[in-house]
Amino acid sequence: MCYTLSCMQSSPNFNRSIFLDSSSIPEIEKWNSTGLIDGVTTNQSIMLKDGVKLDQLNDTIKKICGIMKGKPVSIELSNSTASVEEMIAEAKKYRALADNVVVKVPLIPGDEKSLVVIKKLGDLKIPVNITAMMTYEQLVIAALVSRNHPAPSFISLFWARTIEDHERYRTNAGFMKEHPIMGPEADVNAHPSKITAAITEFLAKGGYDSPKLIVGSIRNVGQIGEAFAAGAHIVTIQPSTLQAMLYSQRTVETNADFDKAWDAIKQQS
Repeated sequence: MCYTLSCMQSSPNFNRSIFLDSSSIPEIEKWNSTGLIDGVTTNQSIMLKDGVKLDQLNDTIKKICGIMKGKPVSIELSNSTASVEEMIAEAKKYRALADNVVVKVPLIPGDEKSLVVIKKLGDLKIPVNITAMMTYEQLVIAALVSRNHPAPSFISLFWARTIEDHERYRTNAGFMKEHPIMGPEADVNAHPSKITAAITEFLAKGGYDSPKLIVGSIRNVGQIGEAFAAGAHIVTIQPSTLQAMLYSQRTVETNADFDKAWDAIKQQS
């Protein structure tokens, strides 16, 4: 098996990339044909929305990995309440389906279980995507436990959910009083753009080529721009939002103006 980034077919360095957040075969085929996307990410919610049934799971993963031709395809472990042994077994099953499978492991608050799973997957030379993170401190832990993992490995910040985490809980005096261990509100966690800038600096100053930072939980086009401007290595985007990146009403009007001018030129001939 090929475990290193250099073995990936036509793989970029992932310092600035777009991944498609989808399990839809037609959407993945369409966007991969453009040369734009450098990987695919999935999870249980995406598969449910895309209509993937349990008996279709393995074939769907194989098809996606085949379309991407060696580029990373993140497949999430199905149950955060499973045991370490069950998680490892599931990860090995997914990795056996294709060499470009990257196993998504959710960071689990209040339990070192996910860290043990990540360590064991590293020992097995299985690349990981550590996911479901909302704070700078979570990302620091994820970066350190995966820094020796085979590339391409990733850590994922959930942009929109991070905003919700801050608004609902970290600025809620009652909630914070119930959880004094969290300490006072930290400025670095006030907005995902600050978290993104801080963790990419952490990775750069640490000299880590891997993991790379993925920003997900994107709700609109503006958040994509904010994430890349803040230094995200990768933004993973749903097909409809990716399509919307192409849009500007002034671009529509400008193209119409140019088309009209071309028609006028032809009429003069």
